[in-house]
Amino acid sequence: MKNIIIFLGCIFLMTNQILAHEDNEERIKFWKEYYNPKVEVTSQKIPDIKIELIKNKPFYQIKTNIKNFKFTPEKNMKNNLPTEGYGKLYINGEYVSRIYSEYHFLRILPEGYNDITVILSSNLDHDVSLNGKVISDNIIYQFPEYTFSEARNKSYNQMIQCEFSEKGQNLLKIQVSRDMLISESSEYLKCRYDARNDILSPFTKNMTRLQKHYHKVTLEALNNRIKLWKEFEDGIINIQDARIENKRIENQIDTLMEDKLEQLQEAQNDL
Repeated sequence: MKNIIIFLGCIFLMTNQILAHEDNEERIKFWKEYYNPKVEVTSQKIPDIKIELIKNKPFYQIKTNIKNFKFTPEKNMKNNLPTEGYGKLYINGEYVSRIYSEYHFLRILPEGYNDITVILSSNLDHDVSLNGKVISDNIIYQFPEYTFSEARNKSYNQMIQCEFSEKGQNLLKIQVSRDMLISESSEYLKCRYDARNDILSPFTKNMTRLQKHYHKVTLEALNNRIKLWKEFEDGIINIQDARIENKRIENQIDTLMEDKLEQLQEAQNDL
């Protein structure tokens, strides 16, 4: 008799667990539909969306191409049609913003592989769907597009192009005609700044403390030299004073790096 009671008790517990599991799944389904309601397409003209990521150094733009659908910011919360509304932008599953135009600006992307999705939504925030399936488009993008080692090579090659590209060679001829070096041009220095900043800055987490410090002081020095030679080009400072100040800025890089190296060595000795 005791064994029968135990057996029946086990069946009761198992049944409750199964029902609780099924009830939990229904609850999850309900809340998903409640928080992400859908509006079904009924027209033969089915809305469609295609997205692409456009790099606009050092930022990005999402280009959204829509068909049989219209962006209508002026009708927000006014109707629930599956043919007009906005796009909902998600990056790695997290909601980012609404999209109301063909081009949408992105300041930065997280490092690694990024899952970028845009869902069509009605003016009442209902996901547009066809046969219960949400109408959306998705792309996967790796940021940065290369490794730190590859980035260093790419940055170096781009710096070389600042002088040896067709544009760089034309600039060199102009500087020679003025009895000046190409490095005494704000345009050339800006090219080198961009080559370092745009390509290497996303990899600061991969740099050693010394590499990170060198990267920082080099960018600061380049920026100061750009301003200096722009002042010369605008007639604010003469060539002699500009060259003296330029030399001081360049020498300061070595001083700052020596100070940082001593600091790191002292910290290491204290361990």
